[in-house]
Amino acid sequence: MRPAVAFPLLACLFAACVKIDGGAVEISWVIRTDQGKAITDCECADPAIATVRLVLQGVDAQSNPIPSATPCAGQAQCDFPCARQTGATGFDIPQLPGGEQYAISVVPVGTDGVELSKMQVDRPASILREVIRGQPTEVGSMQLVAGCATACGGMNSSEVCARP
Repeated sequence: MRPAVAFPLLACLFAACVKIDGGAVEISWVIRTDQGKAITDCECADPAIATVRLVLQGVDAQSNPIPSATPCAGQAQCDFPCARQTGATGFDIPQLPGGEQYAISVVPVGTDGVELSKMQVDRPASILREVIRGQPTEVGSMQLVAGCATACGGMNSSEVCARP
């Protein structure tokens, strides 16, 4: 192969490389009212949701928490803008030893940066998943349940909570 062709090919391959120090976790979410109507604008949730935080808690085979296995604690890579409705970590979530998994959950964060309580925005229970080095762990869609902000006009004719 000629150097003029080999160099661009190698540059493309190296540019596409992703550092792999563990597995990745992918999540998605939707926001609904307690009547099941869609909230399409995170600011229309009551209270407004700015960010969705991924929470990972390692658990042993008996579902007891492993205190040192919280790779998302304090990590900005685990906070995702609410409007994206999806998020993924890098491949740096440590694989746990055999029989141990992560309890995966999401926590909505308000516009003031404070986590919203389960009473303010309901969310599903944790889902147990194994994280494997070099592989993405897909959790599927999680549903957050909030009120519809009055500023969004309540339920419009399409029964969607959105700005008029």
